[in-house]
Amino acid sequence: MARKHRRNFLPTFIANIILWLSVALIIFKLSPAQKTQLLITNYQLPIPVNIILFFLALTLSLTLTLALVFGNTRRGLFLALFFDTCLLLRLIKQATWLNFFLILALFLTTEFYFSLHRENKNY
Repeated sequence: MARKHRRNFLPTFIANIILWLSVALIIFKLSPAQKTQLLITNYQLPIPVNIILFFLALTLSLTLTLALVFGNTRRGLFLALFFDTCLLLRLIKQATWLNFFLILALFLTTEFYFSLHRENKNY
């Protein structure tokens, strides 16, 4: 008898709640203006650690949420990266309709490529 692959929904849901709470804590408790100096040899690079932490937590939480909604981790990751890219473009004030449609086309073609690549494999 073939064994069914079962996914455990409850641990994933709890991890998702923890990730969304971490995003909320980052939004409400950390200042986006704070920069940390990174010293590489003689160069000092000001890095906005809080913004990087926000995008990392948002990407993880959106990926897990959208993967649960779609039932597909790859599509959840691509859509989360799409949203993060749009937010990043707004942050650097480069969000235009053209950039939005180019990013959308990039993620749609990438998803289309991977879905065709997966169907053509012989298992």
